[in-house]
Amino acid sequence: MNALSERLLQDVWERLIEIYIREKKRIDEIKDWSVLHDGIMSYIKITRLPLKYGKAPVDLAIDVHEPFSWGDDAYKFELGSYIEELTDEMLKQEFWPALQEKVRTLQQSGEMGSRFFRYRFQLELDFQRPQGQASLQLSTFWLDEEKHSSLKNTLNHFIETKVLSDPPVRPKPNDGFFFSRLLVNPDFLPEGRRAPDPLHLERLSAALESKFSAQPERLNAWKHEYARALIGWAQEHFLPLYGQLEGRRFSSFELLHEDQRPPLDEQLLEFFLYAAIEIGAYDAEQRLEYLSYARELGSEKAKQYLQSGSGAFESSRRGTQFQGRANDVLQQIDLKIKEENEQAYREALDYLCDLLRQGFPREYALKLKSTEKHLLPLKKLAKSPLHRFFANALHYPALFPLIAEYAELAMQEFAWYNDVTPGEKSVMPGTYAVLGLGLVSAKYDHLLIRYMQLVDTEHQSAHDDYPTVFLEARPLDAQTMPVLAAILLGGGQSARPLREPLITTPELARLLKLQIEPMEDYQRELVLYRLFGGEEKLLRQAKKAAPEMREALMEL
Repeated sequence: MNALSERLLQDVWERLIEIYIREKKRIDEIKDWSVLHDGIMSYIKITRLPLKYGKAPVDLAIDVHEPFSWGDDAYKFELGSYIEELTDEMLKQEFWPALQEKVRTLQQSGEMGSRFFRYRFQLELDFQRPQGQASLQLSTFWLDEEKHSSLKNTLNHFIETKVLSDPPVRPKPNDGFFFSRLLVNPDFLPEGRRAPDPLHLERLSAALESKFSAQPERLNAWKHEYARALIGWAQEHFLPLYGQLEGRRFSSFELLHEDQRPPLDEQLLEFFLYAAIEIGAYDAEQRLEYLSYARELGSEKAKQYLQSGSGAFESSRRGTQFQGRANDVLQQIDLKIKEENEQAYREALDYLCDLLRQGFPREYALKLKSTEKHLLPLKKLAKSPLHRFFANALHYPALFPLIAEYAELAMQEFAWYNDVTPGEKSVMPGTYAVLGLGLVSAKYDHLLIRYMQLVDTEHQSAHDDYPTVFLEARPLDAQTMPVLAAILLGGGQSARPLREPLITTPELARLLKLQIEPMEDYQRELVLYRLFGGEEKLLRQAKKAAPEMREALMEL
């Protein structure tokens, strides 16, 4: 090997090992490894940077993690002037093969530990020349076949023992990231497939969702990881084939001209459409973008999805006083109220109920054309079209049974309407109907109590002011005390004590005592906290009360 090539190899290797020693120390401190995490290091890029006037001398940059377009975490070094004498021939014929050999040897030696290297490794060289001269760019990758085979076996065993097995066996919290990425990794596809099989992935994801059904945090975490994995596959393995991704986080996509694109791969397109549908619950805007890209590529199915949905539901209905359209793929319903009267809202409610009976997604958004703009008297509820529709319909008492029927069909634990950006105003399907009915009729108290038992108190707070509004509409007595208790227990975790005192007579205090006696300790504590601010404040209030009231409060 030429002396110059030998010197560059030595300089690069010395600096790379310095970096690896630092990285190894960090990697060795990781304790909670997922069984699906085969290692960390899978990339090296060696970049020769020409000196720039007015800048600190930097000749060499080494990336050991694939860089993002918006960041620069490379290690930078200054080398000797000999670097100017290296020719492309020396780099290609001598330095490049020798560097590959040294990296491969280190990878296979086990010297850095079993978790240091991943099964797949990519090596790049970008030897830039002064302005006006062509740069040399080289790239290669290889698989550690033994490690690849081992990880494939681990994945199959994981699916059988952790995913498809009977409860209570579940994956660990940190398995979700790695499992979702391996599911869409082309290196782990069955022979003959160019894209993952949507039916196979749907089966596995559904199995995990079933296992996490009683654990909302785990369920949401899995859905998030799965959606991110599908987006990652689209951005890495599909969209670059047919266009250019632009923006800091690939926020825009420009389709290549038809004569610059390869023939459309139907297997890849099928999975891209599946990915678009699946990510919708996580990012409705991106779902719409992906379906639009597929339509531009000539997909008739994408065109159908955007126009009328999957075809599994009644996509449109025209009544005497209303017009409705529904798209299950976009999870959107459009309602047009032609005349503001009971019949129009009855027809619209019938359509909504029929859609839900057919299995239409309960987590939908609504577009509403209506001249009435009523709202429920709850300040924290979003002023969305869904809210407005049910507030309008509640002005017709004859529709109360139909609104209650809708609520029974819509309510679903750990689900959310898509009528607002996910956040503090997100509410469970059926919210506007149930809360509205609770204010107008005792006939639907059972529905209100069931709602409060279902609502996710950890993640929904938009109904926290409902107790006050409820008792402004209806008196507190023997009939409403059980309902009030359920409402207080169904408040969000951030709900504060009520501002106005509600237990103002000995009779009400005794009714409350009867209501909370059968409760668990934590439930009694919560009810007393919401009503009095806690036990200590209750005690102080009792000491100041008249004798009969004091006795009743002390019993609490």
